[in-house]
Amino acid sequence: MVRSAVATFSVLLAMAGPAAAQLPAAEGAFDRGDYRLARQLYDSVLRTDSLNPRALYRLAVLDSWDGKLDLALARFVKLRRVQAADPAIMAEHAKVLSWARFFRWSAALYDSVLVLAPDRLDAQVGRARAVAWDGDLVRAERLWREALKAHPDDPDILIGLAQTLSWEGQTFLADAFATRAREVAPNDPTARELFARLRAANRGPVFSLSSAGAGDKYDNGFVQFTGAFTASLRPDLRGTLQAAWRYNEDGVPSGSARIARSGGLEGSIVKSFRTGASLRGGVGVRRLSGDTARTRLTAMLGGAVGVAQTTSINVAYRHYPFDETAALAQSGLVWDEVQANAEISPQATFGLSALANAAWLSDGNRRLIGSGGVMVGVAKRLRAGVYARIMGWSRDDLGQNLYFSPGLFTLGEARASYVWWRGGWWMRATAGLGAQHIKSRATQGEWHGDLTVAYNWRYVDEVALVGTFTNSAESRTATATTPTYRYWSVGLRYQRGF
Repeated sequence: MVRSAVATFSVLLAMAGPAAAQLPAAEGAFDRGDYRLARQLYDSVLRTDSLNPRALYRLAVLDSWDGKLDLALARFVKLRRVQAADPAIMAEHAKVLSWARFFRWSAALYDSVLVLAPDRLDAQVGRARAVAWDGDLVRAERLWREALKAHPDDPDILIGLAQTLSWEGQTFLADAFATRAREVAPNDPTARELFARLRAANRGPVFSLSSAGAGDKYDNGFVQFTGAFTASLRPDLRGTLQAAWRYNEDGVPSGSARIARSGGLEGSIVKSFRTGASLRGGVGVRRLSGDTARTRLTAMLGGAVGVAQTTSINVAYRHYPFDETAALAQSGLVWDEVQANAEISPQATFGLSALANAAWLSDGNRRLIGSGGVMVGVAKRLRAGVYARIMGWSRDDLGQNLYFSPGLFTLGEARASYVWWRGGWWMRATAGLGAQHIKSRATQGEWHGDLTVAYNWRYVDEVALVGTFTNSAESRTATATTPTYRYWSVGLRYQRGF
């Protein structure tokens, strides 16, 4: 009661005094975090000095924090008539413009700030972010990389680049930069609001749900549901618990259907290092049911490393049951698989990806896969390139095994990818057209289309719809492939952070 009375008396005393006395009191309240009192005192200053630059600036900032973006922008316009070339004011004005979704005006104003102060970090970060939010991901990536050369350990730049790379579909490289950002942030006292939210997203508990369904023209199909919970065990160690259930139905010529279900539980951990590298491992069980029931162990061990801020290499071993169709789930076959992925992006307009996979099936068959692709930025949101894949099996039993096992399968296609981003919404569309060939069979045309539409909020929460439609034999698990083969899949995923 006494403290409240003293505070009220101080406010009344400051507001009754001259503007010269009110301004220091307002600044003190702002620095203490008493923004309601600070607003009252700044308003009082403006009643006697309507063009006081400090009061206009602080009120514009407070308005932007309160979501009153139109009022904040009006104050900045008035303020810059008084102080037209102050880099700090211009940078804050540009930030609010980006929050109000005037991305191009924001980027242009940041350009002006950097003419006056080329080394100003907040302007470099803000400009790249505004360009990315406007959907020009190629230019945004270039700006992030330029800023990173001067500030290699800045968490805002690392997270901004990681986020842009993820929107472009370069997930492994994005993870490498995000891991590096998470490790340097605890020692960086200047991490700003954006990274604070992203750090909460990457360190706080996250719950996710996903569902997927697929089918082909022969009435083979599946439905799958997956739930996962991820949380930090230590600052550098995260754990995930995942449960999954799958329903397979195989269409057969007799018109009857073969049905099998599978479900399981898996736990995994990821250890991050300051260098940006990470190690992960996990174990679990999966129950396969059909005419007979079996329980199989699952295991995973892998690691990832970034090289020279342009390359990400990911290597993993997995042991898991082959349950992609009802017949396979009932067979009890198990995979032992080793896979290596690499993503190389030396500049914003060029990206190269490669994959090598070796797998051993419990029936004695072996499989090798190699693939690679190159994508080049050709327009603001458009990338184009080529993709090739080769697969071979040690035992060529096409049409005899329960799975697609050609002696040699090759595929080549031209690809294009379009990414659109605005506010929390983003969309990625990918299409490819080429040819595929199975040993001893005629070459066929090949095409595919993928579409992802998603909405993000709070930097970690997301809901997304994903779809695929193709005639490619690489999506085929069962044995038959014909020129009229079609495969489709659709999925919905939801992620929520705490």
